[in-house]
Amino acid sequence: AADRAWVALTSEPRRTDQRQHQLKGSLATASVAGRHLEQWQYEQTGAGRIWYCIDDRPHDLARQVSLGHPKQTEKRRR
Repeated sequence: AADRAWVALTSEPRRTDQRQHQLKGSLATASVAGRHLEQWQYEQTGAGRIWYCIDDRPHDLARQVSLGHPKQTEKRRR
């Protein structure tokens, strides 16, 4: 699974499918070193996620790797 994630993130970081997509709303961008970058998610397992920012300079930046579903993406129940 880690190898598939590495290949996906390094070969096509902006690929959009069920496993890989840009986050939505306030999570769609993140500030890194004073720059606003696109923030994406790669679903590695049912609950495991890799959040990464795309920098059009030579490399991407992994922001968060989680074995569980990130709480920030859960909708609040009323």
